[in-house]
Amino acid sequence: MTLEQLADYFFRYAKEQGNPYDKFPLGIEVDEFGAPYIEISESGKLAIVAKDRGEECLRKETTSPEVLAQWVYEIFNKS
Repeated sequence: MTLEQLADYFFRYAKEQGNPYDKFPLGIEVDEFGAPYIEISESGKLAIVAKDRGEECLRKETTSPEVLAQWVYEIFNKS
């Protein structure tokens, strides 16, 4: 799984929600100031992770790209 493939799932989900995106809002670079990023493991695990000053403050893992796409959408579209 690549970031581009994950982005495709995200774009589809966002469009289904009536809120299409032009750009995937997360990357794979680690941000030590609390901003979330994506981890893709060779074993197939996908995760949204956030670190603040080296300490993990968020980790949500799944093997489903559809679920990860929904989580990313929810982070950026809280009611």
